[in-house]
Amino acid sequence: LPIYSSGDKTLDELLSGGFRNDLVYLLYGDRKIITNILLKTAVYSFLDKDFNRKVAYVDVNNRFNPYNISKLAASKRLSPRMVLVNILISRAFTWEQMVELLENRISQLENIKMIIIADITTLWPNYEQQTFEGMLQAISGIKKLIFKSKPLIILTGSINKYSEFKPKGGKYLAHFGSVLVLINNKEGYIEYQLIQHPSMPEKLLKKIKPKNLKRGMRKPLRNSTLDQWF
Repeated sequence: LPIYSSGDKTLDELLSGGFRNDLVYLLYGDRKIITNILLKTAVYSFLDKDFNRKVAYVDVNNRFNPYNISKLAASKRLSPRMVLVNILISRAFTWEQMVELLENRISQLENIKMIIIADITTLWPNYEQQTFEGMLQAISGIKKLIFKSKPLIILTGSINKYSEFKPKGGKYLAHFGSVLVLINNKEGYIEYQLIQHPSMPEKLLKKIKPKNLKRGMRKPLRNSTLDQWF
């Protein structure tokens, strides 16, 4: 089974190499850091130049940025156009839309190697029974796709406001994810915590943030030239 790099060396180390197809991942915590990980994971999945199977990206928090995807692709000598064409974007703006999307429409996709569901709990309305039933319906739709295409599944979410380490979404979401990773943005460092894994113990890694250069000492940014690809 293939191992997909997250594009984050610390996270790859925490996961013993990266994401594996036979596991369902739930990343939760700092939204900005996790979004960058998702974009890199989607792009880096095409490093083998195999465009026969696509990436499905469910963008609930409206953070998918095609320009950033293009820059990442160009930095890895991939065609931005080919990468963008092979990332299928779906968006939901209400909890009901998200449940419908995951329960019924996702399972109809063909030739999917990876499905990314960005911030599945963003639209979480309340803690009533109906909301949990909707989560179960969404999970059942994802399971249909797993049975059909056996893709890599990456879900992301936020921390439960009543806990320092549990994900929002209740036991249904936590139990559906076979691997749970909590990512916290601390002062001076980023903390990666492996909360749950079927074959690995709990683990904690820290990545020191680079110090900001003083104003006037910053290196000039080089703009990636994308025109050659379009």
